Amino acid sequence: MEPLYDGRVGLKVADTVRGAWALPSHERVSVGRLPGAGIHIPDSWVPSRLCRFLPYEQGWLVQLGRARATMRSKYLDDVTFRGRTIVALQPGQSLIAFPELDDYVRIAVVIGAGQGEGLPLASDAEGVSREPEFRTAYPGASASLTPMQRRVMAVTFHHLMTEQPPPSNLAAAAAAKLGTTEANVKVTLGAVRKKVNDERWMNLEKNDQLGHYLVRLTRTITWDDLPPELQ
Repeated sequence: MEPLYDGRVGLKVADTVRGAWALPSHERVSVGRLPGAGIHIPDSWVPSRLCRFLPYEQGWLVQLGRARATMRSKYLDDVTFRGRTIVALQPGQSLIAFPELDDYVRIAVVIGAGQGEGLPLASDAEGVSREPEFRTAYPGASASLTPMQRRVMAVTFHHLMTEQPPPSNLAAAAAAKLGTTEANVKVTLGAVRKKVNDERWMNLEKNDQLGHYLVRLTRTITWDDLPPELQ
């Protein structure tokens, strides 16, 4: 009996369609810059782990890496999911895009009977779970922030480094730790967000988006940027 939930994956990077693959029924498949990824994208600006497909009894799940993704299908209308989210893929076509990357990447997934027929099977190489020895090349990762700006960003988004819930008022909490005013912290947040948006052609509108970009996605702000007493 033909399985109901076959799947195929198509990939477009920049202006180039790079192939289509069948999804295996009982294996995870990685997408990204890892050399052993079943769907390998070697471009330096692509994360080592862009996402991965996970089979389960009713089809497939997609688990995102650090980068956020926007998904569209007949069930979803351009919904943006944060990094690490797991989303169930429904029968039919789903389009997955990654707006925070430096160029265009779109993954088209079609779930349904016979969809992978005649296509090469995507399969991860052994050891693909190991970390690569190179990192993603984000041009904006080395944003020209002043030492003061870096310190304010590190204190404001300290909760992202420690994976703690955010304070109810980010600026006020950071101001108390820095010995300054809430207004000064807000001015610095606005200046850094404008700098990142201008340099990366992005549209970060909220402080949590800025923190995710600086701490989680590009690792521009790290533990070393914190004042010694907070390290």
